[in-house]
Amino acid sequence: MLIVAERINATRKPIREALERKDAAFLLEEAKKQEAAGAHFLDVNAGTEAEKEIENLPWLVELLQDAVNIPLCLDTANDEALARALQVYRKGEVMINSFTAEVRRIEAVLPLAREYKAYVVGLAMGDGGIPETVADRLKLVERLVRATEDYGIPRERLFIDPLVVPVGTDQRQGRVFLETLRAVKHEFPGVRTICGLSNISFGMPNRRLLNRTFLALCVGYGLDAAIVDPLDQELMAVLFAALALTGQDEFCMNYIAAHRSGKLCS
Repeated sequence: MLIVAERINATRKPIREALERKDAAFLLEEAKKQEAAGAHFLDVNAGTEAEKEIENLPWLVELLQDAVNIPLCLDTANDEALARALQVYRKGEVMINSFTAEVRRIEAVLPLAREYKAYVVGLAMGDGGIPETVADRLKLVERLVRATEDYGIPRERLFIDPLVVPVGTDQRQGRVFLETLRAVKHEFPGVRTICGLSNISFGMPNRRLLNRTFLALCVGYGLDAAIVDPLDQELMAVLFAALALTGQDEFCMNYIAAHRSGKLCS
């Protein structure tokens, strides 16, 4: 299970304000804390206004890439910001988050993913938005898989996000996500899966309880990566437990190590 650390995101007020004043110390501390907590990728989102993002995303990449040992995940829907960020990126391994089944997004993102040998996140949505059913989402996933193959991108570099819709708006959507997740793993061998986990609880009380429970379910259904807050110790403890209980932690060694280091909550 790959942990993509979500906290450096300009939709969060502290990050947006730090970007506006170019507070390098604050942003570096956020990055280092997430790496220390066990993140495998550091998600970097500078999306406030389009023109500012074109400047801020490359600036963030320059700031963070040598400060942490983990690779970055460039989180943007701005094609120019993405291209500029990749131009200044020096670490090699990188993830692009994301593209959709829309032709314009495929043609904008996949040439860059091929050029930079990036991992790339494909969202199960198209011109009509997010489909409500498993079958309709799978049709879009097939289009995403075929597009990456057409651009010569290996399946193991594609992460499919079946898309989490808040259960507060439609109580069926937790199950739709899980069943889509399982179907993707079955229908497209080699393709990996990812999600922005906390969307499930948007608008609901006690969001962290819902997030933790949903993460355990997702692990059982085969999720390969999650965009989460690695500083949420209870969430990470559930992850260690779920991986051990589903046979994804050899001899439960990671669970035991987490216990010995005080990372598990009783």
